[in-house]
Amino acid sequence: MANPNAVLLYPTVLFEKILPEASAFNLHYLLHVPWAFLGARLLARRLRLSEGASFLAGAAFAFSGMMLSYAAGFANSAAAAAWLPWCAAAALELARASGLRVALRPLAALALALGLQLLAGEPALSLLTLVACAAIGLAVSTSSPRAPAPRAGRFLAGLAGAAAAAAALAAPLLGPLSVVLPLTYRGQHLYSERAFGASPFSGWRFLEWLFPRFSGDPGALGAGAHWQYALHPGDLLYVWCVTLGVVPIVLVALAAISRDFWSRPSSWLAAGGTAALLFAFGSALPFYRALGAITIARRLRYPIKFYLLTTLAAALLSGFALDHLARRRLRKRESIALGAIALFFVTAFVAAREGGPLERLAGPLLQGLAVPAAALLPEIRRTFAVDALLGLAGLAVVAAVLRLRPAGPASGYLLGFATLFFALPWGLPLFVSADERDLERPPALEASLAEPGRLYVSPRLPEFNVLATGSSHPDMAPRVSRLARVQIEELIPGTGEPFGVRYLFDADPDGSYSYYNRLAGEALTSSKPLERARLLRAFGGRWILAEEGEEFPTTRPVTGVTVAGRRLVLRELPAPLAELRWTPRVFRRRSLSGALELVRSEQFQPETDVALPGASDANPSGAGHGALSPGAVGPAAAAARVEADTPGYVVFSRSYLPAWRASVDGSPVPVLVANARDLAVAVPAGVHRVEFHWEHATFYRGAALQISMLLALAAAAARARPRS
Repeated sequence: MANPNAVLLYPTVLFEKILPEASAFNLHYLLHVPWAFLGARLLARRLRLSEGASFLAGAAFAFSGMMLSYAAGFANSAAAAAWLPWCAAAALELARASGLRVALRPLAALALALGLQLLAGEPALSLLTLVACAAIGLAVSTSSPRAPAPRAGRFLAGLAGAAAAAAALAAPLLGPLSVVLPLTYRGQHLYSERAFGASPFSGWRFLEWLFPRFSGDPGALGAGAHWQYALHPGDLLYVWCVTLGVVPIVLVALAAISRDFWSRPSSWLAAGGTAALLFAFGSALPFYRALGAITIARRLRYPIKFYLLTTLAAALLSGFALDHLARRRLRKRESIALGAIALFFVTAFVAAREGGPLERLAGPLLQGLAVPAAALLPEIRRTFAVDALLGLAGLAVVAAVLRLRPAGPASGYLLGFATLFFALPWGLPLFVSADERDLERPPALEASLAEPGRLYVSPRLPEFNVLATGSSHPDMAPRVSRLARVQIEELIPGTGEPFGVRYLFDADPDGSYSYYNRLAGEALTSSKPLERARLLRAFGGRWILAEEGEEFPTTRPVTGVTVAGRRLVLRELPAPLAELRWTPRVFRRRSLSGALELVRSEQFQPETDVALPGASDANPSGAGHGALSPGAVGPAAAAARVEADTPGYVVFSRSYLPAWRASVDGSPVPVLVANARDLAVAVPAGVHRVEFHWEHATFYRGAALQISMLLALAAAAARARPRS
């Protein structure tokens, strides 16, 4: 619950209760593609486009590069992006509403759509959705000839009400998150200017509009896979393809050269899409840095998310373009434009020949990569040439449909299905596939981890950008599906959880987990070998998985395994500590760094010592005797009986977060930060029962608020239902 990206409370999680896990997982992603289509089609109809043009607009959005990139690999972004057009359609109707009764239904629809989007756990896209809804509503309200200012004020009030209702619908997620967020890594950390602007849109990616596979095949690790490292040094390709589709782009290009195409709606869409595109460039543009001055914005990343608004605007513009072009025959200048685009694709095809201009341009960019240029260039040339041919085919379809002018909505259906068809060559590889049975097969080391204890995986094991950095797996096939199996065998943090592996530290790059846990993990990574072993033992670690040759003193090798030619060794710490223990000796440290320095030193004995925050540094004097008898210990609760002749502390090896509660003999007691990461409570001398539990009250209150809001919205929508 500390990480909203986990999509724990989104409705599609219910699929896991009735379907096999793999089917439920796949359906969550795949169902949001048609849902995005239906939402964009509805929005187009609300903008008074024809049935055929609305169908085309829906297909253009659902099968765009950004939507399919999200739907292929981001559980939260796929859902949030699919809800964007639904929210916009509801906001449009809310802005057009002439009275309170009429406004109730679109207000309820907007609240429901935005609430479900919030449950998807993508706050940046929800924020952009609100911005888009506000822009659409204000554009409609202020263009009204009758009292535009009051209408705009009523719309903004309705939008604020819908946002508040949406927050109530998402309360089971937002409530528990608000408790822990201040002490998560993201809640404590403001991204630097570079991190805040990570993975921006870049000018070279405009080529993907017409050549969707210019970035390569994300399902590959070798030839042709994201080869342009020289064009985006240090930046992750967060969105794998940014094409808008050749068919929609050609339609907009043909219509845009006619002055009568630029009506108020099309002009607003073009302006909004262009503004969003500029923000997608991130810190490359000076005004983007103004966002960095807003504290809450500095907790978000990836300016390319603005490009989702550009994608939706372009999809709707393609619908406007079709309605504009379908009303008459092609003119001479439009025929010339078709010919110019065809010549461009022919030139690109010729440029992709061996030794041609493409090879001369791409060759220098491949210098310094682990894979030689001779192995990459043939794949780059091939995909570029095929994309050029597909572009010509798409252009031919557009020309044929516009010249034949089928009756009714047939033009939109034909061009919409053509958009889908031409998305398959580049879209399907985004959905990296592997044999379900292969991914469900338990890892070889599972049997060795059957006994209690937590696993620490060396940070040197994860391997992703092998094209640029080379691979430690000489026998691995260059496919992401094979890398997935390798990650399971190597128990990369998270991949072993379905098989019962318990990890000591998370490795979430967004830092959505405990701030203390993250800092302790970073301290461990930067420590000397003997200090690492001490920290691992103090935090309850037992197993260590690392490459052969990595140094972990005081540990003993348990077994070894070879994964795709890479040799790993599983090690065990001697006498691992229990998750619950009683400690009579108390150190006080003024800072977290001081506590971590103490815990990794010879002076600290975790069996009997605990480091707690203090106004000044202090070491213990004397010791006591006691015994702890653990009761039930689970992920969210633990209990123990303590019998001691002196006061002491019970330490619980869990990452500190403010949602943890504790009691001694049934009376609440404060939970302290122990050893710069764990939990501790003070226990007086004598016999006492100590209990820890995670606070669930905010979740239950949120669930009650969610149900109440659902009933209220249903009642409001029913009351406002037209009588005939």
